[in-house]
Amino acid sequence: MNNQIQLLEEQIGVYETVKGSLMEEEPEKEGEDFSTIEFYSENTTKLYDIDSTYIDQLLGTYAANSSGAREEIEKALAKLNKTEGVKEVYRQILNAFDVGTLDSNEDIFVIKRRYFTQASDDLIHAFSNEWFVSEKELHASNLQYMPGEDPIPNMKAIINNKDYEGYKAKHPEAKPFKYPQEMKRAWRKMLDDELIPLENELR
Repeated sequence: MNNQIQLLEEQIGVYETVKGSLMEEEPEKEGEDFSTIEFYSENTTKLYDIDSTYIDQLLGTYAANSSGAREEIEKALAKLNKTEGVKEVYRQILNAFDVGTLDSNEDIFVIKRRYFTQASDDLIHAFSNEWFVSEKELHASNLQYMPGEDPIPNMKAIINNKDYEGYKAKHPEAKPFKYPQEMKRAWRKMLDDELIPLENELR
């Protein structure tokens, strides 16, 4: 924890500069608790830059099996309203540090890209199996999709490559006209609620 505080103190100028654009500055206090820094702003771009940097700093100074450091990271994730899926990936990274399967000297951005990309791939694979649609076409759709975009990119190719008979064998109550619409709604929900938040951690 001392190493974390020391590193964050070195970066205080950066954080205070950004905080100054969001709220009235207050005098520095000796022994300041960095866990109380509020990172909320109407400017979503600025918000993302701040929280990404802060969490990356905590990860970069994490020592295996450090309960205090893990608690700080959990508090930051909760305060920044991260989705449960995003939190789970960070926990996987921390667990890997704890059991020694990750090298603490490895670049944290390389680690994050590997873990968050794998989480996205797993979600797409599961969706493909559940709805009997092409995993390849789902990946293409995900790569092109922007939050709230309508129509969903590559949706036609996804529907054209569906295996309705396979889906119906697993779900006898399925209807041929309702199936693509239900699948489309489920895909949009996964994009907005799960895949986009995961990808935002890598931007």
